[in-house]
Amino acid sequence: MKISKIEVQKKNKKRSSIYIDGEFKFGLDNEIILRYNIKEGDEITEDQVKNLLLAEEKQKIKQRAYRLLRYRSRSIAEMRDRLKKLGYEPEIVEEVVHELVEEGILNNHKFAREFVSDYTNLKPRGNIFIVNELKKKKVDDAYIKEILKERDEKNLIKKIIEKKFSNFNKKDSKQKAKIIRYLLYRGFTLQKIYEVLGEDYE
Repeated sequence: MKISKIEVQKKNKKRSSIYIDGEFKFGLDNEIILRYNIKEGDEITEDQVKNLLLAEEKQKIKQRAYRLLRYRSRSIAEMRDRLKKLGYEPEIVEEVVHELVEEGILNNHKFAREFVSDYTNLKPRGNIFIVNELKKKKVDDAYIKEILKERDEKNLIKKIIEKKFSNFNKKDSKQKAKIIRYLLYRGFTLQKIYEVLGEDYE
């Protein structure tokens, strides 16, 4: 088989139509054409065509992964599950995820740090919330423990009370109960809440 023509597509200048033996066969991203050094007049085998189409599919999946990462960082498991749910072939998804890990684009340690930073500085949440969410995203327990060691949950509780309940009166039991409910709902432990409020915890 011979590549008889490579023609840039009119509707998408980043892609080209590949003609083999005078007939249109498939479209390819121009990056793939350059990467594989495909030229008009080249002889091409069925296996080479399959490899080109596989490279094209992997590139599509990788570009989709990059778009997902524009919104927020993701754990390795999250990205794998999301791409599979989008209908991509599981085996190719695995290859793409592996490449993204090798390239350092996906990194659970980095992801966990960013996650904890967001839920410390932007939307403060307690350690129970952090642990549950990171476990759902299949981040290793060792990573989670390491990051939580650096987190001052009591200080975070104090800041929330100062900001959200600036007129807090410790003698007001109803207000105290309201604060406890607020903090529990956001994943803080009752023990830490009591420590900040100066209550005994049993």
